[in-house]
Amino acid sequence: ELHSRCLAHTHMTTAAALVTLSLAFTAPASRLAPPRVSSARMMCAAVMPETPPALESDCGFDHVPLSIALQSGDFLEADQITRDALIKLAGDSAVSRGYVYFAEVPNLPEADLATIERLWLAYSGGKFGYSVQVKALQSKKVNNNLEKLFDKIGWRNEKGQLLRWLPEKANNEFIYELDAAPEGHLPLTNTLRGQQLITALFKHPVWARDEFQ
Repeated sequence: ELHSRCLAHTHMTTAAALVTLSLAFTAPASRLAPPRVSSARMMCAAVMPETPPALESDCGFDHVPLSIALQSGDFLEADQITRDALIKLAGDSAVSRGYVYFAEVPNLPEADLATIERLWLAYSGGKFGYSVQVKALQSKKVNNNLEKLFDKIGWRNEKGQLLRWLPEKANNEFIYELDAAPEGHLPLTNTLRGQQLITALFKHPVWARDEFQ
């Protein structure tokens, strides 16, 4: 089943995969796919690990585009590629509706989530990644409170409002510079429909792996 849901993606060329992708957790790509941003402000030198992260998949999914984006320090594109990957990994129903439903999260293939996480950790020097967010959530100060987590990782402004993600870069309030963003700021997960999606994602068993402790 995992092979069939990913088969179409494996035939994409790397060049095609690097085209700006949809904000998969937020809405269909036709409405919210942002323009490619070439501003120098969006690029920040990535950390180069001594050994390249292992690219593993339970279904032959191509993780090279994400690796390239992160190596180049393009964290904006890496964030988009990540969420686009998750929607494809979630299956045909998610692709049809344009976003991942929380009930689909437990079935996301573990090896693929591990690869995505491995890449984010490696090229951000351990600063970005879902497991970083999970650790922050479980910290004594945050104590599994999502509202406190959003403050800690910089997803809310000084007025306590969630930052805005909009197609126009001028109105996108999130931070894509490695040196400027708070720890755990990326990758993003949409919370506009509620907190069930991010809660399900944080409960995925992959984060219990030793490599993410």
